[in-house]
Amino acid sequence: MIILLSSLFGGFFAFLAVWAILARSEVIAVSQPQPTFEPGSWWRLALLLLIMAIIEEGLFRWLIIGQGRHFIHLGPAFVFSLILFAVAHRQNGPFTFFTTVNLLLVGLILGVIFLWWGIWAAVAAHFGWNLGEWITGFTVSGEKTRSLLPAPIQRRISAYPYGPESHWGATLVMMICLAILIIPGLARLVG
Repeated sequence: MIILLSSLFGGFFAFLAVWAILARSEVIAVSQPQPTFEPGSWWRLALLLLIMAIIEEGLFRWLIIGQGRHFIHLGPAFVFSLILFAVAHRQNGPFTFFTTVNLLLVGLILGVIFLWWGIWAAVAAHFGWNLGEWITGFTVSGEKTRSLLPAPIQRRISAYPYGPESHWGATLVMMICLAILIIPGLARLVG
């Protein structure tokens, strides 16, 4: 349970760190959408985010890495998972250099979490990040998902149509997260 909560809050607070960088470095347009929320819509949208995380982690981590390593070994299965994860998000908006790097980084982070703590920890981290994006009004992996996951406030980053995942701030935060995940493991191997 501690691993799941740590993963959930880790993903959530990692996105809040990205939001803090965006707020200091970019012009963020904020608007109030016209439709109002029904009382149960918050829960339905949060449930949709959870289902999306379960499906993506089930496919990219459990199936491709977890089961694929029995057929093509761990390294190739892991790399294949990273590439497919990035390609699967291509339809959500235009890719930039940072969009590609960040999708590969998040795939790497979620893959490490999956290998060390299991599928539910990866789902929790993925859900936490997406929940952070949605609650703060940003798109969840590209503008094309905004109509599927409407928020009570909408934030757009000028010149970044894919959303926060196309910004260098996300790269910085994910590199720090990756270091936090990997350095203790490397220290155990060396020590």
